[in-house]
Amino acid sequence: MVNDANLNLMHVHQSNISSQYQDFVVDLSPSLLLQIMRSYDLKSADISGEYIFDIATVNQLIETSAFINANSALNTLLEGMKQWPKQLSWLQFNQHINNMLIAWLSDYKAGADLDAAFFLARNLHLKSSKSAGFQSLLMHLLARATNQLDQYKFNYIQNFDLETGLPNQKLMLRMLEKNLHWDTKTLQFSSAHLGLILINLNINFEEASQLNAASSDLVLASIQIIQQHLSDDATLFHVGPSELAIMVGNLNFPAQLNLITSKLSHAFESELPLENTTLILKPFFGAISTFNSQTHALAMHEHARLTLHHAILKNEQVKIYDQHITSSFMNTHLLDEAIIEALQQNELAIYLQPIVSIPHEICGSVEVLLRWPNQQWQAISPVKLIDTIYKKGFGKVFIRWLINSACRQCAELMTVHRRKMSLTINLCGKDLLDADLPELLAQSIALWDIPAECLVIEITESDLLIDETLAIQVIDKFVLLGCKLALDDFGTGYSSMARLRNMPIDFVKIDQSFVRNIASSKEDRAIVQSVVKLAHSLGKAVIAEGVEDLDCLNILQEMKCEKIQGYYYAKPMPFDDFIVWLGKFEAAKASASA
Repeated sequence: MVNDANLNLMHVHQSNISSQYQDFVVDLSPSLLLQIMRSYDLKSADISGEYIFDIATVNQLIETSAFINANSALNTLLEGMKQWPKQLSWLQFNQHINNMLIAWLSDYKAGADLDAAFFLARNLHLKSSKSAGFQSLLMHLLARATNQLDQYKFNYIQNFDLETGLPNQKLMLRMLEKNLHWDTKTLQFSSAHLGLILINLNINFEEASQLNAASSDLVLASIQIIQQHLSDDATLFHVGPSELAIMVGNLNFPAQLNLITSKLSHAFESELPLENTTLILKPFFGAISTFNSQTHALAMHEHARLTLHHAILKNEQVKIYDQHITSSFMNTHLLDEAIIEALQQNELAIYLQPIVSIPHEICGSVEVLLRWPNQQWQAISPVKLIDTIYKKGFGKVFIRWLINSACRQCAELMTVHRRKMSLTINLCGKDLLDADLPELLAQSIALWDIPAECLVIEITESDLLIDETLAIQVIDKFVLLGCKLALDDFGTGYSSMARLRNMPIDFVKIDQSFVRNIASSKEDRAIVQSVVKLAHSLGKAVIAEGVEDLDCLNILQEMKCEKIQGYYYAKPMPFDDFIVWLGKFEAAKASASA
């Protein structure tokens, strides 16, 4: 379990995905075991023996197909039960209980079912009047260990990136805060100096796609390079899709951070360690240390982000923080003002990303995505843009602009380019609380004379949590207009299945975090397969996001997923570029079928 007691700088487990739970251990002490036993009216003298494992009953069930299909992984615990001694001393009993729990957790991680473990426990008998209590004790301990592992997994997921096994940004900030010891009397840090390096891997997704290299593979290869050049005083974090961070402890002098970043930048001058692919990345590094930033963790991280942004904007591979970056380049206030001015001056743009129907590969729909084509503020994410717009109170202005722009482009597609195409518009939680929004949408549909069915309203489950009753009312009005409804990021919310069953949803979008690795991850493939089957059983079509390669596409096609969105077909692009892409895409399909 990850807790504040474990946040020493050099003691974060740097694992990988195959060993992400290897730190979890079971060690039931004699005193705790005895305490639990008392709940079942058992004392140490009651469990000396004689023990009998009913192997005949167990074998009879094991031979059934239902048991084999559901519990093929239940091997280690079964062997342990078979070898349970007839007589045990108290210390031996304690050791065998711990061994049993370790064996069970090994099987549980491999997919075994807890009910099957209970079945085995009920067939280990103690030849005394205490047998029922003993079996209940075993089941209690098995359930307890299972719950502890599940809780550990939950805490792990909250603090580590599952794909890389590295600690995430949440844990990084907690570690940074814990290791920054500010002395309020001297107004200085009382601990050893720390450094923070943020890294943007600068992945060209279009180039990677042409080389059939998944972005996740590039990230993992980059991590491998970095780890080879880190000292014992450094901890590596995965803080974004293509962003990493390094926390460095025990800095002795300010220029030490320059040496570390220079060493890392030179390490990327060679090809990435990839099979059958030749690719060199040129990452950007933004670094800061407590030598030049006497502040708290969040501010230090923000300064590092500004420094990285400065490096990207100025095309400098390595940049070390100084006060000039904060004071004269980009502070939050200036950025917020620039974003609002861009909205008011109509400088924001919508890009279109194709959604392709398979297996015939027909592009009949697109998703509308926000972009800000600005030379000065090149690295501003759509999330930042939208957050700022709504934070500053311009949400209604923005959503009206977005809906009108989408309807206008839909009309242009129909009238000028003779394409009847669906456009997906993303709404946020605050939009769903705007009771006037359905009427605005109806007016835009009438103004541009487009079929309402050409608009797909996309929401996420979290959008409903602010005021679900009002949000459902607004959504129902969209549906009455004739618009379609898509549920985005399915599977990441709290009650996905209930919402999928009860809401008038037409499309289920599977989050790219599940989709992009289905060619290499059995777990992700199983999740996607189950979502597709569930959606189809309820009459919903499925859109898979984040499809980057042919292997992924082929698997989704085998699963009978209807629609594909991702860099395999195209990245988001301006309207005119989309028209060019669409013409080439349709021409290529016509040529291939001729």
